[in-house]
Formats: sequence, C-alpha cells, structure tokens
Amino acid sequence: MVSTLWLINLFKRLAVGMLAATHLVGFAQSNIYDMPSRWSYQVGVDAWKLGASVDKDPFPGFNEANSNLLLPNSYTTWQYRSVSPYGRLTGLKRISSDLSFSLKARADQSQGVKINEASFEKEASPFLALRLGVVDYKTSWCRTYEADNGWIQDIEAFCVTPQFRDVSGGAPGVQVVTNTQWHDYQIQTLAGLYNPLLLNYAPKEFGNVVPSPQYSVTSNKKAGFNVNLLDLNTSVETRISFLQTRQQAYSPEAHLQGSFKQVSDLWYVGFNIPTRNPNLSFRITHVMQNQENTCRSSVARLASACNLNSSLQKHSSSAQVNYRSGAKNLFSLGLSESGIKSQSDFFTPDLQVFTHLEDQFYFKLQQASAAWRHDWEGGFFTVFQYIKAKQNSGQLGIRNPSDGYAIGLRLGYQY
Repeated sequence: MVSTLWLINLFKRLAVGMLAATHLVGFAQSNIYDMPSRWSYQVGVDAWKLGASVDKDPFPGFNEANSNLLLPNSYTTWQYRSVSPYGRLTGLKRISSDLSFSLKARADQSQGVKINEASFEKEASPFLALRLGVVDYKTSWCRTYEADNGWIQDIEAFCVTPQFRDVSGGAPGVQVVTNTQWHDYQIQTLAGLYNPLLLNYAPKEFGNVVPSPQYSVTSNKKAGFNVNLLDLNTSVETRISFLQTRQQAYSPEAHLQGSFKQVSDLWYVGFNIPTRNPNLSFRITHVMQNQENTCRSSVARLASACNLNSSLQKHSSSAQVNYRSGAKNLFSLGLSESGIKSQSDFFTPDLQVFTHLEDQFYFKLQQASAAWRHDWEGGFFTVFQYIKAKQNSGQLGIRNPSDGYAIGLRLGYQY
C-alpha cells in the first residue's frame, strides 16, 4: 500500500522540480522570481465500504456487472484497497508580467500518479494568450482540483470511468486562448492541438478499446475547442466543448497482424447556475461521444478482434445541487445517468460482409449520491459520501443487471 508520507514527498519533489524548471526559461529576468506564486497541496486517506449484488465481474471483458456500477473499486490503476491514500498538487508560478507556469498533479488508486497540467502561458495581450506543455482539454467540469470539492468520487461519470477518461483530462499540446467582454458577458474561447504520444505521456491511450494484449499505439492526435460564457449579471456560466480524436494502433499477434483505426467526436455542455441565495448553486452537464473503429488484417479469422467495423455511442448526464451552511459545512446532492451502446460488422478475410450485430453491447447506469464536507481548524477537513448505483448491461441478448452502494469517508489536509 502506498503511504500518505510517500505522497507528500512525491508532491514536494514535483513542486521543487517544476519550480527549478521555470528558472531555466531564457527570457526570465533575475528579479521576477520574487513575484507571488500560488501553491496548494492536499493529502489524505479515503476509506470505503462497498456492497453489491455481484461481488466481482463474472467474466471480465464480457460480463462486468460489478465494475459497471462505477463504484470506487471500478477500473482502478492501483490495486483497489478499502483504505487508500490520495494527494493533489496545484500551482501557479508567475515568471514575468506576461509569462506564467501552471501545474496540476494527482496521485490516487483510481488513476495512479498523473500530471494533468504542466504548461507555460504567454500573454500576448490582455485578450490573447498561448499555452504550451501538458494542457487541460477543458472538456469537463470535474471537481478534482477544486479546493472546496465536496465529493470524494465525482458525481459526473465522465470524470470517473476510463470509458471517457482519455477525453476528460489533458495531454501535451498547444492552445490559443482569448478573453473578451461582449455587453454583459465575459467570453473565453480556447482552441488546441494535442498529441498524447509526445513525451511518452500516454503511450497506450486508445479510448476504452483494447485492440489486443500486445497492441501498440502508432498515432494519437486530437483537436478541439472550448467556449466559456459568463453572465456578469446573474453569474450563470455556460461551457461548450468539442474534441475530435484520431488514433491508430497495431496488433502484432501472429493470428491478428491487424491495423486498427479509431475516430471519436465528443461534445460537452455544462451549466453552472447560482441562485439568489449565495449559499445555493446548481450544476447540470451532458456529454455525447461517437466512436468509430475499423480493423483490417489479411490473416485474422472471422469474428476475431480484427476485420471489423464497430461503432460506439456514449452519453453521460449529471445534475447536482450544492448548499453551504456557514463557513465550515458543504452539502451536495447529485444524480447521474450514463450509457453506451455498440454495433458491429464482421468481415471474412477477403473483406466480404459476413454478419451485422445491432446492440452488440449495451450499458446503462444510474447513480445517486449525497455528500457532506466539514472543514476543521488548521487545514483539516472530512468528507462523508454515500453512493447508490444501478446498472443494466449485456451483449448478444444476455442481460447482466446489478446494483450496489458505497459509503466513504475522506480525512484530508490542505495547505
């Protein structure tokens, strides 16, 4: 088990290393390092008690009735433990009046150790900036790095499951950012190009598809845009994002030797809605993704992992309400609904269509969650969360329904 002390030391090394890197920028002046910086560290321990109608996946890869509940034990990077440490690091280092460096890193059993952002921003004017490095796609409103996050596990499935994970984070790339005001609206736009293969950042990233056990990704390129609209009168914030992904992979196994291509188009819409009561707010999100796959091989047999066309349609919606009682208590309620369905065409080795499978695989999940965060003295805080989940999944006419719950407690410290 990874210790909390190890996480603290890891984030200290990350912070020192990133600060040192900023001193290597050639056009930085000797006195600008005295300018104020903002750094935030958060470490703690999560404890979960889980219960499900299916204790474990009966047939991983085909019947995942437990994992599809998307409880805290689902699709973890580290081996799941009921008590586990976690850590967060966020930082902003102002290098000069028009140059800054930002960092976001996390460590937990869900995603392991990951740097979601490590980028320089050059401000060309008050209205235009350029970002370069590991940059955030800005395709979601995941609360992972929010200082007052009231969830242990985000209510947005888009922020939790690997079915969407590679389009909800970030990657090495470049972004152009604009900030303007039009009448009573503050408008920020972002356009970016990304390549997760650079710097060996995500060498195996290929959506939620595993072409074969020994596959290698040969190309992974993304492009997208984001528009944030803030009503200066009502403080209602709207986010619209689009991200297109084009990927290629190769399966070297002797019985496959196949070339796999994948194209994905994703749309995200979110509304952050405050009320006249300054302690009460709402958030509504919806994401749609269409994922098209093709694989071709001269040796693969019929109905294998190649010589096929497949299509995945994904969606995920969430609604949450947050109420702050005084300065120390935050109460959150959330609902989410997610789904995936697929269809496939299988070919013979001479590429004659053999069969078409409609709704080859389907998955539908509903979750409800409630959480209470209390901030104690000295930077300590606790979060209590209850999750109730119900899913129905299956393929080829076989249904695999299940339901379950999770009760969690987070003991955290931030400074």
